[in-house]
Amino acid sequence: MSGFVKCQLDCRNCQTIALSVFATLKAAELSELNQYKLSMEVKKGEVIFSENSVPGGFYCVHQGKVKLYNIAETGDIQIIRLATDGDILGYRSLLANEAYQSTAETISDSVICFIPKDALLNLLAKNLDFSLKIMESFAHELDQARKKSLDILFKSSKERLAEAIVLLRETFGVDSRGFIQVKLTRLEIAAITGMVHETVVRILAEWEKDGILELDKKLIRILDPIRLMKLTKIED
Repeated sequence: MSGFVKCQLDCRNCQTIALSVFATLKAAELSELNQYKLSMEVKKGEVIFSENSVPGGFYCVHQGKVKLYNIAETGDIQIIRLATDGDILGYRSLLANEAYQSTAETISDSVICFIPKDALLNLLAKNLDFSLKIMESFAHELDQARKKSLDILFKSSKERLAEAIVLLRETFGVDSRGFIQVKLTRLEIAAITGMVHETVVRILAEWEKDGILELDKKLIRILDPIRLMKLTKIED
């Protein structure tokens, strides 16, 4: 908890609201949310919540990047999803009255808002559009989890890695130099794709040699998006 510092954010003036499920809230509901939520500046590498801990609320990423993962009995990490500005975390476990099913850890300095359970339940009872947005988010996450399981079963390592890189670019965008705006180690990329670390290193080096990618430590730039897309099975 050493990396958590309280900060002041006003939901009524929040630029991230438009990216989140809270975009459906009316002015009075935003004021109510503002009274209950707690905003925190969180350093890179801090755990927001841990797998099997009991939730007292859920979280919204105001700014930054977060990885959600499970740790297998072997000690290997499997990254379930990556979250960024406007994404919500931990709400499924909260609504199911069960422990958190994963661990959430920042992969960049971030600003995170905590919303207590009672505040969420009040909003769900008052605002049908908000309830539908929560259900939509829930359904999307379940579909992504199903798709990821099928990918591991039926797609080759190169297909999974190429698709992951394309989706990282779509999720986080690129900086002024064209590099994807998220820093991930090769181990983290392996944990996202369900691949062996050595295989990720080998394929990335091969694609850099072939002029498909440019690698700069933890950063990746797509040099030839057409060739990379041909390596995936993403449908237009």
